[in-house]
Amino acid sequence: MRIIVGVSGGVAAYKACDLVSRLVQRNHEVRVLMTPNAADFVGPLSFRALTGQTVGIMTDDEPDGPLSHIRLAHWAQALVVAPATASLLARWAAGQASDLLSLVYLAFGGPVLVAPAMEPDMWAHPRTQANIETLKGDGVKVIGPDRGRLASGRVGLGRMVGPEELVDAVEHANVPPDLSGVTLVVTAGATFEYFDPVRLMTNPSTGFMGVTIANLACWRGARVILVEGPSVKAAKVHPDVERRPVESAQDMLSAVQDVMSGADAFIGAAAVSDFRPAHRLTHKAKKDSLDLQWQVEENPDIIRWVKAHYGNTKWVVGFAAETENPVENAQKKCQDKGLDAIVANLVGTDQGFGYHSHQAWLLWDDQVEPLFDGAEGSDGSEGKVHTADRLLNWLADRIQEASGWSH
Repeated sequence: MRIIVGVSGGVAAYKACDLVSRLVQRNHEVRVLMTPNAADFVGPLSFRALTGQTVGIMTDDEPDGPLSHIRLAHWAQALVVAPATASLLARWAAGQASDLLSLVYLAFGGPVLVAPAMEPDMWAHPRTQANIETLKGDGVKVIGPDRGRLASGRVGLGRMVGPEELVDAVEHANVPPDLSGVTLVVTAGATFEYFDPVRLMTNPSTGFMGVTIANLACWRGARVILVEGPSVKAAKVHPDVERRPVESAQDMLSAVQDVMSGADAFIGAAAVSDFRPAHRLTHKAKKDSLDLQWQVEENPDIIRWVKAHYGNTKWVVGFAAETENPVENAQKKCQDKGLDAIVANLVGTDQGFGYHSHQAWLLWDDQVEPLFDGAEGSDGSEGKVHTADRLLNWLADRIQEASGWSH
């Protein structure tokens, strides 16, 4: 992408160096524009060294020749300001252009993102909040702020979000909001079924696929509720995703039951344990007292419950992790449970759960669509992102074709 990074005059301006560096490393073309006050915190030479491009500051600067504000506005595909101070937000809300960055903003017709950074009292001030609402009404995407320690030493809401989160936001800035208005429930990760406080039944699922689906759906405008097993705790989840952490399969079913009535679609990407111990001990059992045979009982089938209770009004998509004949076995599962679609993915030695290697197919009606073939040289995480994106394309198409969110 061709990205303009704007930097305004706050202590968090140093974080913009990290942001620019990350964007350049991901092969984006980056131009930096600074407000005059920003140059008091970070020198333009730092950004010139990172991008190899001249930095613009004043309205009469010409980093791209005559009429640079117009040239740059037509060149860029996204504009992100980090940090965005209260002063800059106020000027933009009023339509003032006292620097080159603000001139470009007024001439730019693409996606604009701002990452506010200021003291908590300044962020909470009614005028700042009114300016934020004005900018949102103009289509500006506001990222953050986070709660944390500020330059004053106080802790509160006003800390600029991290560069990694901003990179995600910029890279998804042009994603069409084709799931806007849709509420999607996604399950992710393994469940933990405890024999006693220190022993459990589970599987190697990290929840990466379910989290990826949730994140991408959120970028595409959906309201997303992520019901997540314990293995998902450390995953990077979009800040707007509503997280419902659970532990066991029964916990996951209860959480799904609580939210499904308000949902339009369900994607069951979790690796739910098929069985649980028939009796869970409250204390650690001593090794010499253990029976080598453990009594288990069957866990609830979450996706079957969803289909049975909401199958006529909501889209229900499942996942089938198979070690052999993935397409054939997934077809049987899809037909047995009456699902609208199912993703078959091959798991086992060095692929699937917790591995980069990835192969997947999307099945619905009598159709089979290869999603990702795990070709040698492909990045596994990118492969799973590709699979999630293709699945959401399918869901968005079906929802848009349907009338009243039903089928």
